[in-house]
Amino acid sequence: MHHNTVCIEGVIGVGKTALCTLLSERFSARTIMERVEENPFISRFYEDRKGYAFQTQLWFLLSRFKQLTDELAQQDLFHEVVIADYLFAKDRIFATMNLDDNELALYDTIARLLEPRVLRPDLVIYLQSSTDMLMKRIHKRNRPYEVAMERRYIEALNEAYNHFFFHYTDSALLIINTSDIDFVNDENDFEEVVQQIVRTRFGVNYYQPPRKEDRVRLGHERKGP
Repeated sequence: MHHNTVCIEGVIGVGKTALCTLLSERFSARTIMERVEENPFISRFYEDRKGYAFQTQLWFLLSRFKQLTDELAQQDLFHEVVIADYLFAKDRIFATMNLDDNELALYDTIARLLEPRVLRPDLVIYLQSSTDMLMKRIHKRNRPYEVAMERRYIEALNEAYNHFFFHYTDSALLIINTSDIDFVNDENDFEEVVQQIVRTRFGVNYYQPPRKEDRVRLGHERKGP
């Protein structure tokens, strides 16, 4: 793979960590995994977002900064591929959604001091999905701190992510609609995702897989009577 540093992004439940793991195995890459469950405020945040938003956000900001600067500083002389399941800059999506004006002003002051010191990735992969599919995946994995998530929060988060990446220009960007693919359990889906990543060079790139029913129909047509 010609990208040395790759970040995978998307809303909760879209499959960031799963894809990060699969790609690391394929390309013998080192992984950087977000430490969500280590955040001591996360469970209380989903029960009372207003009351615990600032503590939760600040912990994530500083934790992500430390993790990325420490891990990326260890890249060896052979340009080892590193794949992370989050992008540092996306932290502001949550800050904008959850903090009041005074909290956001303080957050921005801290973030502006930290962000220039974090290495920008060569490629960002944004995994898109419908809110319906995200809710299904969240309920299926049944993580304790995610049980209290409301659909309207996930929907608002999904819209905020789409807006953020519509304007993202800091690195090559590959947007993949995952609503009709299963790269975890379907090897063909995963192989197609890999090919899309390998082909991505500059600018914004989109991959819109055919719907499952269309792929099944096309498969029957190719086989013939």
